[in-house]
Amino acid sequence: MRHLDQWGQADLKFDFRLTRQFGGTGDLYVNGVKVDTTEMARMHISTYSLAETFDIGIDYGTQVAPNYAGSPFAFTGELDRVTITLTD
Repeated sequence: MRHLDQWGQADLKFDFRLTRQFGGTGDLYVNGVKVDTTEMARMHISTYSLAETFDIGIDYGTQVAPNYAGSPFAFTGELDRVTITLTD
């Protein structure tokens, strides 16, 4: 397995489509190629933690699972830019 910084520049995109009330389908793209799809049967509609933020390059929020140990897992590479686009 190659270390993340050996991959070079990458364009990541996650496309979520609402297909039912509080749920939908998510597609992950890497450099314009769809690499995975997942069904999200039920999303949280109004449950947010004050510990969660929009961290980029490090995760200071709560862990996603109990076995997610050793956080905050700081990214040691270099980010050129991060663009977030929200659409309807």
